[in-house]
Amino acid sequence: MVRCSLIVMLLSVNAFAVVAHAQGPIVGDVEGGELRAFPLAVPDTRLAATSQDKKGDAELLSRVMRGDLEMSGAFQLLDKKSFIDTDGLDSADVRFGDWRNVSAQGLVKTRLTLQGSDYLVEVFVYEVASGKQVLKKTLTLPSADVRSAGHAAADEVFRAFTGEPGVFRTRIAVVKKVQGEKHVFTMDIDGDNVRQVTRGGGLNLLPSWSPDGRAIVFTSYRYDNPDLFEIGSTGGESKPLSRRPGLNTGGRVSPDGGRIAVTLSQDGNSELYLLDRGGSVLKRLTNQWGIDTSPSWSPDGSQVAFVSSRSGHPDLFMLDVGSGATKRLTFKGTYNQTPAFSPRGTLIAFTARDEHNVFDIFTLNVSSGEIKRVTQGQGNNEEPSFSPNGRLLVFTTTRNKAKQLVISTVDGSKQTVLPSMGEHTSPSWGPFAR
Repeated sequence: MVRCSLIVMLLSVNAFAVVAHAQGPIVGDVEGGELRAFPLAVPDTRLAATSQDKKGDAELLSRVMRGDLEMSGAFQLLDKKSFIDTDGLDSADVRFGDWRNVSAQGLVKTRLTLQGSDYLVEVFVYEVASGKQVLKKTLTLPSADVRSAGHAAADEVFRAFTGEPGVFRTRIAVVKKVQGEKHVFTMDIDGDNVRQVTRGGGLNLLPSWSPDGRAIVFTSYRYDNPDLFEIGSTGGESKPLSRRPGLNTGGRVSPDGGRIAVTLSQDGNSELYLLDRGGSVLKRLTNQWGIDTSPSWSPDGSQVAFVSSRSGHPDLFMLDVGSGATKRLTFKGTYNQTPAFSPRGTLIAFTARDEHNVFDIFTLNVSSGEIKRVTQGQGNNEEPSFSPNGRLLVFTTTRNKAKQLVISTVDGSKQTVLPSMGEHTSPSWGPFAR
């Protein structure tokens, strides 16, 4: 495991102040590196004097924000029973010695004020050892959506301590069973705020996002054949992209938004093709015996990782889109599948079946070829997808029997099973909100 250095790199962005301290928070400058959780105190959200009747909303905001920060794996949230929050919100009124005595290295305070139809969420972030303010910012959000306010506050805290954008306002697309059918849904990263995207078609599978987050590409059997469609990320009419004979599956939009890598079997064998956004064939990418499927784009759009059985069993391969040059990536195990490139292009997460006939999540270092295990001894774990900042994975698990989603750090040290009703498969983590 690689430990990220204990260097404070708190970027000066908007209201962010620069803090330099030897015991500062961990910055993930090595993608997928093992994190040492930063001890953080997050007292309950306070209410402005004019908003004392909104106690329930303040409690919900605190709960969402704490859940997000805990789930990230970057922070170790102190038990609320270990401290008493009686000091002020501004720097001059914070008793930093008291917070140091309970082993807090970071402190986050929030205040909620109702103003018309909006909530003002004031976020105060401190580095305790130095007694310096890292962030003071006021967010304005609709009062009808307190959960979004909690996610937004968590994003600000995450960026203040890491210099990186948080992913708490992003969405995850997933396939869920509904009355005997399978449909594409989207949800917040904590499993809440679930919305149905597809309707009709009976069997809708393998969703993936466009880079701008406005569309989802998926495979549907609505015309009794696995065809490729596109739909707006909030629903609406589905647009057919490829209805060629045989398979039209695993569509992935390129990082520049202009092309789609997809598996087609129109010529009798499952091969990778490149389509334009209208569905016309631009290029055939593979031409080998065996099955080629599950394309995943590198962040710069120059390469595609995919699964092929040309070695006699499913293995991961890499293809240069320009030249067509292909190399094999995995040489261990007999069943490696569902590759997913990380946002920085340094890692590929994938599913592999081990010697105990169990499926687990692994990562492969693209440069060195080193493989690390993310899950073990917790049922079957499959279909990984990276968060847009590269710090987290979402995948499916059977550790509680029914297929649920897990949000995990890339090293697997922190794994959170999302509460859900019914079976969830094929998660795809969407881009940053725009």
